[in-house]
Amino acid sequence: MTNAPESEGGVPASSSPVTAENKRLAPSRLASEVDAPAPRVLAKDGAPAGVLSMARAVQLAVQQHPSITDAVSTLAQHAAGVDYAKAGYYPQVRVGMGTGTSNSSSLGASSLIASVSASQMLYDFGKVDSQVGRSQALVRRQQAVVLKQIDVISRGTAEAALMVHRYQALTDIAQGQVSAVEKVLELAELRANAGLSTKADPIQARARSQGARAYLGQMSSELAQWRQRLRTFVGEVGTRQVEVLPGLEHETLWASATPEFQLLPDVIIVQAERQAAKAQLAATRAAKLPTITLDATGNKAVKGVNPSTNERHGVHHSLQLNFSVPLYQGGANDAQIKAAAAEEAATRERIETVLLQAGDQSRAWRELAVGAQARLADVEYRRQSILSVRDLYREQYQLGTRSILDLLNAEQEIHQAEADEQALLHDLWQYRLEYVSATGRLREFFGLNNKIVQGMELLP
Repeated sequence: MTNAPESEGGVPASSSPVTAENKRLAPSRLASEVDAPAPRVLAKDGAPAGVLSMARAVQLAVQQHPSITDAVSTLAQHAAGVDYAKAGYYPQVRVGMGTGTSNSSSLGASSLIASVSASQMLYDFGKVDSQVGRSQALVRRQQAVVLKQIDVISRGTAEAALMVHRYQALTDIAQGQVSAVEKVLELAELRANAGLSTKADPIQARARSQGARAYLGQMSSELAQWRQRLRTFVGEVGTRQVEVLPGLEHETLWASATPEFQLLPDVIIVQAERQAAKAQLAATRAAKLPTITLDATGNKAVKGVNPSTNERHGVHHSLQLNFSVPLYQGGANDAQIKAAAAEEAATRERIETVLLQAGDQSRAWRELAVGAQARLADVEYRRQSILSVRDLYREQYQLGTRSILDLLNAEQEIHQAEADEQALLHDLWQYRLEYVSATGRLREFFGLNNKIVQGMELLP
């Protein structure tokens, strides 16, 4: 007996449920079959050429980022769910057509029956109300999700703009270091050619020059990477020069308001989840109670005999007041009540957790900002001191009383101090930005309130 051929994994090929056609994996064909979208084209900016502010970058990003579009579309889906739930308040009307035979028919022939029925819920002890309440809570939750996604994109764009600004400054410092070391190299070569110093001086200066150029290349690479990150949010305008960041420099602008953590999207999301859980709990409890409906039915034999009247082309109709209640479901409803009650209790604790985390994060970022602000003066004093030392060392080297190594070290120290100052300054701005984000004030800070963002009106 011949065994079936095996695949590489040891499974007989004939036993695989995947057809040969479906085993061909071609991304180009799959993309066309699933109607993959064309590459996204970002909107153009009307700002002056060559300049991009952080606030403008954020405003551009939130208007076109697809994740916000996705959240808005999901909101429309939940809004339709409210209308679906409210349909339980209105009559339910059905029409139909059927054919068959009945032994009650005196003629025993087949018949064609047209029927219509209507049912109106009169009282259900809150079943429909609970479903409507749950759907409305889910709408409020999704509204908060839209706000959160706008904040996420705002923060990501602002961070990218801030990092571009950071590496713009560090690249300028690195370029200044290259220029300064090359001036020392020129001076060393002049002195060596004049016989005033050894040939080792130009060699040491040239080595430092190469090191400075390597550092410049590293900073330029970091700048290019963050520019590409910024372009992900804003498109081609991300290649522009990012200007000074208004607002982050002045403490009164970023820390003037008292945090209102109850307005944070994360808090609203959990609050809405609690409302939905309470509505679900009410719905499961109401499911054990009766439902009273008014039901009307009517039918007519279009062909043959109406089995309800035993008359050819007979018409039958009825109007009933119905009372129904589930007597036994194997404990399913009790289990649903317990699950809904547990979910409602869990959401209460999640609210406290989110509030605690928000307070902790805001305090942490604020303390980091205060600490960075306090260190700025020390860094600036260090830079000024090294500048004085560098000028003294240059004069002494020209007089032949100071080695070139001391002068090169002083130049490196100056630019290291400048880089440290810029790094600390941008860290300070980053901490302040994170504090604004943690307190839920990004939309206010970047001027998004009272604006239309992807069809959604943002209000305070």
